[in-house]
Amino acid sequence: MILNQVVARIEGGLGNQLFEYAAARALADRLQCGLLLDLRGIQENGDRPYQLGHYNVRAEIATAEMLATLPPWRSSRMRRVQQSLSFMLPGVFHTSVFRSRSFAYDALFERLQHPVYMVGYWQSERYFASNRTRLLRDLVLQMRDDVNALWMQRIEACNSVSLHVRRGDYVSNASASKFHGTCDLAYYQRAVADLMRKESDIEVFVFSDEPQWAAENLRLPVRTHIVDANSPDSGHLDIELMRRCKHHVLANSSFSWWGAWLCEYSKQIVIAPDRWFSDPGIDASDVVPSRWNKLSATS
Repeated sequence: MILNQVVARIEGGLGNQLFEYAAARALADRLQCGLLLDLRGIQENGDRPYQLGHYNVRAEIATAEMLATLPPWRSSRMRRVQQSLSFMLPGVFHTSVFRSRSFAYDALFERLQHPVYMVGYWQSERYFASNRTRLLRDLVLQMRDDVNALWMQRIEACNSVSLHVRRGDYVSNASASKFHGTCDLAYYQRAVADLMRKESDIEVFVFSDEPQWAAENLRLPVRTHIVDANSPDSGHLDIELMRRCKHHVLANSSFSWWGAWLCEYSKQIVIAPDRWFSDPGIDASDVVPSRWNKLSATS
């Protein structure tokens, strides 16, 4: 039974799972209550594994009995009305559903009380930046990874730059390609040139879901390493390597976003694409923190 807790629907790849956890955990910490994770989105889609279990997350997996007490999560006009009423009449609706309405930060988050069911991606640090210290403790891998020990040594021994090339479904899936788009090669060349003006002796570590494509097409005027040690289902290991790099060049991807956000190097420089989605009508102004630098994603 859901009593005075926050429940978060978990779905998507690891980057999205981290956003979903971070926002819900920040809310639960503010309200001083427990956090339950609803994994039905992972199970229904079946294309991405649950990966938060690799970390020291402070959350419990919700059981079928618990989930049966939750209101429907799928959006409809009636349910949006119910959502609005649930915040005004908490005594009538046992559990409020807080559903993301856009990619912009929703200030209603600050007024939430438990019990509440969070459904959305929450792709802005504004939902959880104030909880950073606790989240950095949560998002530490449970198991030591010896496979990547050599990569870790290389990264920590130099002025390392994590550079993420996201292709995969952004290229092969027509719908995803139309929605997300990709950063062109010139974007990465400009980003590295910008870093070279600010930092000396940088070495670039390339992370990509198509490492062979990156090796064949990415031509940079600095020492470059293609990191290809981990399988697609081991994204947590790549993010662990990314976060140890001193500087970051992001793709328009939540995956590399987290590699940069988890980095604790005090003089970190982050370069992100100025366009997070292909559609200019989508408000993504809260996705990239203002302290990070933006470059045009296309020529």
